[in-house]
Amino acid sequence: MLNTIMLLLENLVSEKPNMPPTILYNEGWLLRVVMQWFFQNQVAGHPFSFKTGAGWFSEGLLRSPFPAARRGDPLAESYTHADGVIGNIAVGGAGKVDISLVEPFDQFVVLEAKLFSELAGGTTRAAGYNQAARNVACMAKIIEFSEASIDNFKSLGFYVIAPQSQLDKEPSFNEFIQKESIYQKVLARVESYKARSDYAEKRDWLETFFIPLLSKLKVEAFSWEMIIESIGRNDQAMGEKLVIFYSRCLDFNKLREGKRS
Repeated sequence: MLNTIMLLLENLVSEKPNMPPTILYNEGWLLRVVMQWFFQNQVAGHPFSFKTGAGWFSEGLLRSPFPAARRGDPLAESYTHADGVIGNIAVGGAGKVDISLVEPFDQFVVLEAKLFSELAGGTTRAAGYNQAARNVACMAKIIEFSEASIDNFKSLGFYVIAPQSQLDKEPSFNEFIQKESIYQKVLARVESYKARSDYAEKRDWLETFFIPLLSKLKVEAFSWEMIIESIGRNDQAMGEKLVIFYSRCLDFNKLREGKRS
């Protein structure tokens, strides 16, 4: 099986690949490799370091604090996909990949992985409710749903990972991950319920769960280059492999990005 996989990898970088190279060489697989490495290797003080009992999951669903109150609810939204989640998590529930939290409630980190795509600026029903605000709001809802105390967590984070060149040239990344910006976007989302009977419930959630989470949450953008360099300092062989894998991700996704523009 491993030999077959290696042959497929080589085929993807050949002159005549049998499938689009971006099926493998993309931010999703890059993130999975990074999460698995940190799961197996402790790096003291690193934001991605796993606490005792923590695990990771890719492409999980984060429940929304703004579900449908009725059929056709104009303010409702569906679950949010998380590129990566690290923490004391359980997977499954209402759906097969729903994320919830379990004791000891030490860690809850959500990762958003990018390769030249932007952070979404809003949703269909809430134009200013951007991707960063939506993820953090969903984190607060999951903490509420899991009946966890925010004060117990030793590691809480929402981190965006993107190429350094993208972070340098796209100010929206830095704007979206400012705590004040996140607060204002979620506040506006809650205030859109002001004329409805469930407004008090949304305000209570904001005060009881969202604001305390945001005050303790670490929100930051990291470059892939920075993360790979950190891995390489601790594991030279893996660092070298990741440099190659990342280089191919950049090459193939730049081609894909160029075709869209």
